[in-house]
Amino acid sequence: MTKFFPFILLTTLSISIFAQQGDGGKPFSNKLQLSPSGKVVFNEPNISSLKAEDVINDNTSTGPWRFGFNNECALSTLNSGNWITLANGDRIWLLEISCKNALTINLTFSNLSLPEGNELFVYNPEKDFILGKFTEKHIYLGVLGTELVPGSRVIVEYYVPQGNAEGHVNVSRVTHGYRTASEFEEKAFGSSGACNMNVNCPDGLPWQLERNSAVMLVSGSNGFCSGALINNTLNDGKPYVLTANHCYSDPTNWIFRFNWQAAACDNPSSSPTFQSLSGSVLRSRRTPSDFCLVEITGGLQANTVPLSYNPYFSGWNRGNTAPTSTVSIHHPSGDIKKIAFDDAAAIASQGMGSSEANSTWTVEWDRNTTTEGGSSGSPLFDQNHRIIGQLWGGGASCSNLSSPDYYGRVYSSWEPTSSTSANQLKFWLDPNNSGAEFIDGYDPSNATPIQVDAGIANPQGVSGTFCGAEVAPSFSLQNNGEQTLTSATITYSFDSGPGQIYNWTGNLPQWQSVVVSLPTATLTAGNHTFSASVSSPNAGQADENGNNNSVSSTFNVVIGGQTVNLNLTLDCYGSETSWELQDENTTAIYFGTGYPDDEPGLITEPWCLNDGCYTYVIMDSYGDGLLGGIWCGQDGSVSIGFQGDTLAAIPEEDADFGDQTTLGFCIGVSGITSVTSTQAALFPNPISEGVLTVVTGLNTPAEISIVNTTGQRLLSKRCNNTSEQFDVTSLVQGTYFVEINSGAKQKTMKFIKIR
Repeated sequence: MTKFFPFILLTTLSISIFAQQGDGGKPFSNKLQLSPSGKVVFNEPNISSLKAEDVINDNTSTGPWRFGFNNECALSTLNSGNWITLANGDRIWLLEISCKNALTINLTFSNLSLPEGNELFVYNPEKDFILGKFTEKHIYLGVLGTELVPGSRVIVEYYVPQGNAEGHVNVSRVTHGYRTASEFEEKAFGSSGACNMNVNCPDGLPWQLERNSAVMLVSGSNGFCSGALINNTLNDGKPYVLTANHCYSDPTNWIFRFNWQAAACDNPSSSPTFQSLSGSVLRSRRTPSDFCLVEITGGLQANTVPLSYNPYFSGWNRGNTAPTSTVSIHHPSGDIKKIAFDDAAAIASQGMGSSEANSTWTVEWDRNTTTEGGSSGSPLFDQNHRIIGQLWGGGASCSNLSSPDYYGRVYSSWEPTSSTSANQLKFWLDPNNSGAEFIDGYDPSNATPIQVDAGIANPQGVSGTFCGAEVAPSFSLQNNGEQTLTSATITYSFDSGPGQIYNWTGNLPQWQSVVVSLPTATLTAGNHTFSASVSSPNAGQADENGNNNSVSSTFNVVIGGQTVNLNLTLDCYGSETSWELQDENTTAIYFGTGYPDDEPGLITEPWCLNDGCYTYVIMDSYGDGLLGGIWCGQDGSVSIGFQGDTLAAIPEEDADFGDQTTLGFCIGVSGITSVTSTQAALFPNPISEGVLTVVTGLNTPAEISIVNTTGQRLLSKRCNNTSEQFDVTSLVQGTYFVEINSGAKQKTMKFIKIR
């Protein structure tokens, strides 16, 4: 599922302790005790009909979780409300808007023009929840979206000083919040699952800067997502926000909330304060990797987020190398800022129905943390604190901690084939075309340019499984400082062994990178760790940024391994399918998940395996195996092959295996010694059904047995002639061996049962 949920403000909290949207201040009517005489009333919509639609919409992942009904309108200073002229010639326009039985009201202004000196406010009748003051700097293309005001009545106040031009105020949408009180409470502050970890818990302390980049979004006046400020190679504080494409709506009225978080680890008794900006412009978005990049336009100072908001623009890594661990900072279920940890390596996958291979990262959360609805679009950071993706969806929650989540990859979003500025990240995040593979974050409160900064990232040739003893490590060396990088010392090792030195020399201007290839290493079988660090840039100068000086990667070496191929044919419901290959200790050494829906077909994956026995476990979350059914027209199947032979299989006619089934097979351990004989023969081979003829090639009686790949004897006969026949119709599809034993001589031959 996508993780897009609503956000509704608490009715019991006042703006003085809760939110800031606009520049602050109090409406003029507050002191003058003015009240509106003009009132517009909207009737209650058909709630039953809306909720019937919500039952479907909430599960389709095709749009935001809807909490309100949009009343489209055109309420302006020309046709609604009332004007009051003060003694000094100043004028105030007041309009009360009422939505019968509404839980909340939020407004969208369009064709809005506020000449300098004019001020706009929105508040509840009690005036304990006040939004504003809004001025021209908060508007983009004449549009402004407001926070959700609790209750069923809201007042708009517009102040025009004496002699000022009137400008134009037009309310084009009034959103009636209609979800029930229990749903309101469920999605409000403090509502996320109990396992969620507040961002300022001890585990989150190393992530304070990245915390300040994470924001909450209100999209389309009625949907909730997460996102993050993201840096570009100019380090100029351009207010780009990366989120998910499925969060997209017209961004001109989006709201961005900063710093909504607990001050410490425990949940506070009431909602913390936060700050908001409203309005943005779309820069680029793309479906196969589900990214959306917008630029904030309203409420900026010096063309960036106000320094009083403590903004941080997180760095990014566009490389293809899997991170060794990941972190996400997000707003689950409309709650305050949380943090989630995956302490294992992420896996490139094709999740969430993406049409593009390896367009997602698959993560599985650790430390009893998770994401939830509302976390969509939240950043995924690698171990070097750089963004590598944004949350697309998944099944993770406090009640399902082992379910994976899927993040659209920056790697896939960077510069896709045939892409333009409208559907890539490169044009915006690397505006000077530097070619940087990664950059670190930008902190405008500490913006002194770094002069000397050698960084390494994206280790290659030392991840996954190798069918051989030799590995050839490499990595990217990049200059992130303003001074040209001409030399550096690389120290690397395997398995925390003695460090080896590689001295690099070259010429790298800022943001340029080069792939450094290290000498080939010969290793023993088993799991290994590669680590490398860079030091002494430019003949011993001090590196001013130590956060990007090291990389590590884990991998497995198989000596004498052989390639076994998995051939998995999916039905139309690939997202239901997952599998793992277990060794004799039931340890999962390969696994697959995150397949797309509506794309049935063959997926082939090679495994490098030592001699031994293995168990293939395939699972289906729906409970009908690989059965496609009449709506799909394609049933799935499984075939595990070795050197052209089938070791184990699930044919299409057995596709409906329920929740789970297993296949067992062995490589090189059947206990049978192969003997080549030009006289012995089997036919037909392969065989589908009926009689298998065995020619022994011997002149003496012999015992003939048919055994499976685990050495189990299935059929046996005493042969007193030179040939014998076996009815193999009852054998399932797979590979079998024929043993011929005369006492003095033994022979083994192999045949394949194809159905």
